[in-house]
Amino acid sequence: MAEYKTLITRDVSRLVGGGQVVNVSTLSKDGVGDVMSAAWNTAYDSDMVLVVLDLGHTTTRNIKDTGKFVVSIPSIEQISEVYKVGSEHGRITGDKFKWAGIKPEISPKLNIPVIPGEMAYIESELEEPEVFKKTGVAIGRAVNVYVRSDLWDDQSSSFGKGFVHALHYVDESTFYADGKLIRQ
Repeated sequence: MAEYKTLITRDVSRLVGGGQVVNVSTLSKDGVGDVMSAAWNTAYDSDMVLVVLDLGHTTTRNIKDTGKFVVSIPSIEQISEVYKVGSEHGRITGDKFKWAGIKPEISPKLNIPVIPGEMAYIESELEEPEVFKKTGVAIGRAVNVYVRSDLWDDQSSSFGKGFVHALHYVDESTFYADGKLIRQ
């Protein structure tokens, strides 16, 4: 029989929450850009995305105020940006793009600043706002989706080669990509 190790209960998130890292971009009602990294995310339906956010984050406030956000998928080449925007709160930095030294692109449909060159973008409008206000679970219905052409496989309608470049969360400064642990 296999040998097992007992973990502390809060390590549940290390077992099932270590998913693909995404960035969540928002714009405040006053026009201030914000972006953060998030590891707790998944598809909710074929045209919906789910991201779990802390109720105290600037991103959360912006989504509550505007009902709009962009989920983007960074690549391994963007690990420094992912780490930087995920390591400080917008309430401290103000415009996180300016603070991080990132010249954003503007998403085509919702006009939200995003980190340029990411692998894919899902422009979303908030569904279930009452659930979000209580729990921080943001369910977004996609209103526009675009992906880097060189990473998408039309034949299988899948991300194909793109998954090799995707980052997965391990802990505060460690990610997993392309079969390797990467520490920041």
